[in-house]
Amino acid sequence: MKDWFVTWFKAARAPFLVVSLLPCLLAGAMAYLQGRFDTWIFVAATVGIVMAHSAADFIDDYFDFKKGNLGNKVQQFHDSPLIDGKVTPNQVLAATAICLTVAFVAGLYIFIQVGTPALALVAIGAFIVFFYTSPPVKLNYRGLGETALFMAFGPMIVVGVYIVLTGEYSLGALLVSLMPGVFTMNVGVVSNTYDYLDDIKSGKRTMSVRFGQANTVRVMAVASALAYVAILIGVFTGLVPAWALLSLLTVPLSVDAIRHASHYNDESHYTPAMTRAIALSSVATLLLTAGHLITIFTA
Repeated sequence: MKDWFVTWFKAARAPFLVVSLLPCLLAGAMAYLQGRFDTWIFVAATVGIVMAHSAADFIDDYFDFKKGNLGNKVQQFHDSPLIDGKVTPNQVLAATAICLTVAFVAGLYIFIQVGTPALALVAIGAFIVFFYTSPPVKLNYRGLGETALFMAFGPMIVVGVYIVLTGEYSLGALLVSLMPGVFTMNVGVVSNTYDYLDDIKSGKRTMSVRFGQANTVRVMAVASALAYVAILIGVFTGLVPAWALLSLLTVPLSVDAIRHASHYNDESHYTPAMTRAIALSSVATLLLTAGHLITIFTA
């Protein structure tokens, strides 16, 4: 049982699921601050989103494995059970089906409780889950992978969950959502920048392939700066609580991630760049959530 659990923990990229969990918590805190929070809808939304994320990861691994486009996956996920042969492609497809079933049930519950606002969010999310890597759309092979990551883990989750909980759109939620969206996108940017040569061979037109590695790192830097600017604008306009400025504590980590990413020709910088990019996405979102919770408890 222990070996089975460890194998599927790795196969599901379980540590990476925090990237979808934390924006859900952030959206929940923002909704609670507005006095609009339903526990069961929040739990259903969170479970559904995390399961959809897991399904997307399984699908991504499955099609990359079938195409032989492994790139830095061994470095990213250490001893990947799919690459090592501990799980089969068919087992990965079965796991995908289970995750999608749970996500569908969660989405159905939300639709019954909330109505039509949930439909568009579920439809867009399902499109990204199914077609991020899989044919015929293959977003990540057509130069839209990074954009899909930004939308899925930023505005789609934060603004989407906020709307489901409150029934209202919020410009403040949109501004806040840019930070988890950009920093999660940057995880993909780092991966694709170092996978440049492998992606050219496999026909994957990532941002690095289309614009070059150096320009992609510049985009990463500019997008990161804009994420911080969005928080500053939100705070100074009163749309976002002042405690959200805690997220600015991550600026040194962001700079360090960009610095390591800029050494894309040196594989020794890959792990530090990826580690910092992943940490930045999580820590920044946690600090934003903490800022909203502090505002709630000090009001």
